[in-house]
Amino acid sequence: MLDRAYGALVGGAIGDAMGMPASFFTREKMKKTYGYINDFITPEANEQTYHGGMQAGEITDDTMESIIISNILINYGGFKKEAFNEAMKNWAIEQKMLETTVIGPSTRRYLTALVEERNPEEASGQSSTNGSAMRVAPIGVKYWNDFHGCVRAAADSSLPSHGSRPCVAGACAVAAAVAAGVHGGYTTGEVMNNAYKAAVYGETIGSDITAPMVSKRILLAKRIVDENKGKGISFILDELVGIIGASMFVYESVPLALGVFYATDGNAEKGIPAAVNCGDDADTNGAICGNICGAYSGGMAIPESWKQRVQKVSNLNFMDTAKQLMK
Repeated sequence: MLDRAYGALVGGAIGDAMGMPASFFTREKMKKTYGYINDFITPEANEQTYHGGMQAGEITDDTMESIIISNILINYGGFKKEAFNEAMKNWAIEQKMLETTVIGPSTRRYLTALVEERNPEEASGQSSTNGSAMRVAPIGVKYWNDFHGCVRAAADSSLPSHGSRPCVAGACAVAAAVAAGVHGGYTTGEVMNNAYKAAVYGETIGSDITAPMVSKRILLAKRIVDENKGKGISFILDELVGIIGASMFVYESVPLALGVFYATDGNAEKGIPAAVNCGDDADTNGAICGNICGAYSGGMAIPESWKQRVQKVSNLNFMDTAKQLMK
């Protein structure tokens, strides 16, 4: 179980770092620029306008924010909104995040409000992006044996910055899928069902906006994979991207990542590159899929070179974090 908790955390960081060079590329542009990404690579500076100055194996804001969530859970024994807001404000100031191009529009509004000492929740209800889903995996680790506690904490963690129903649903779905993986004993289909039920719960919370339902798109992703088994992973990725999309919108990103998890049978070594090679929001899709696949297949199933590289470059120890979350 500890290995699966570790897998969830390190798998997310690996997906984040592996997808970073291809962020916001189309699948065709990515193929022309990099071929098929199946390891850490240095971004092509002339093509990668968001992360061109970063090195191979380096994490982005996706993992940085999940580390903040981990620290809150460890220090307070659960999610605490006030502590989270303060930590995110300090991070934004210290890392000068508002001067970068890497954060999404909802996170930018949220951090701006915090820095300006305004209530961030006044605008969070209009969000539609995947910022709360990309950071929520530690909640799935913490609440691995408590579905209801898991989805409640995931919802609470989303509302300050991503307060719409689809955003809350996406965060709940990812947390529940990670929790099921860490728990163990589930099939990939059952993990998908847990994610669906969590999304349904999340869609009862937050602001109602005009957007597709994350829950129904999770079912759609599963159906796309089921209907195209035997046609190869490349064909399935084309179908998932073509029908659902791979953008930063939460109703694309979360169902896509879950679909890739399901298509690769929860195998992190296959699933992480597959999600990355969908293109578009490649680092976040890779991170979310890495969280879920890592939780399902465990850290031991992830190549040692990947684990060592991402932790060395970013000076992180996800095993220690996993142990503290599991206490």
